[in-house]
Amino acid sequence: MQKIVHAKNFEQWSGLTETYHNSRPVPPETIKKIILSWLRREPDVVVDVGCGTGLSTTVWDGVAKSVIGIEPNDDMRATAEKYTASDSIVYKKAVSNETGFPSDYADIITVSQAFHWMDIDSTLDEFYRILRKGGVLAIYDCELSPIIDWEIEKAYDELRAKCFDISYSRENPPVHNDKSSYKTRIRAFGKFRYSREATCHSVEKCTPQRVANFALTQGGIINDALEIDATIQKDIDGFSDLVKMRCANEFDIISSYKMVLAVK
Repeated sequence: MQKIVHAKNFEQWSGLTETYHNSRPVPPETIKKIILSWLRREPDVVVDVGCGTGLSTTVWDGVAKSVIGIEPNDDMRATAEKYTASDSIVYKKAVSNETGFPSDYADIITVSQAFHWMDIDSTLDEFYRILRKGGVLAIYDCELSPIIDWEIEKAYDELRAKCFDISYSRENPPVHNDKSSYKTRIRAFGKFRYSREATCHSVEKCTPQRVANFALTQGGIINDALEIDATIQKDIDGFSDLVKMRCANEFDIISSYKMVLAVK
């Protein structure tokens, strides 16, 4: 039986989607190269599950004949459609463990920054069902604190931890999985022929405002914290001031990615 995921898991980004889209990093080309090296054929269909605002979906434009982004949050999906110009990319409202696709449908399934919000067991059942033989599942996340400057990174981690403690003190907070468990959970699933972890990095140009906004896109953590304790705004403003003080108008950020791959 399908397990219903806590609605808070995907409702928490409503109202944050523009900030999310304009501050989150874009998945690097290396992610695609690794996945395609495993597939060893031109993909007809790529399904990007928990696609958010489409940052992880549009990277497949021109690579696959059809690209479908799956996103249950209406605001996220609307923002994805707003910023997507390609006719080969469409977005669909669905959840990870009930996609509505036929069996043996997709060559590639990707999940970027979202698997920790899903029910893993029922989602793996669904992913295995809709993948074609030889198809590749790729689940990847970037570190929530990009590599910028040690003082900024330390302040960011402290701000996030403080907001996390406040947010998760309320009744019925979001429920998420341990990201470090993915490889073990996939292997315990027992159906994929092979799986492994891979790591890579990306370098992007950034501005102080983008870094400050990135801190605001951690789900509903900061919004929840502000609702419970408005004094946290002082910490948010202090973080923004620190970024502006220590960074130039434009600078490089490095994002570290960890990916788990599995082949059907």
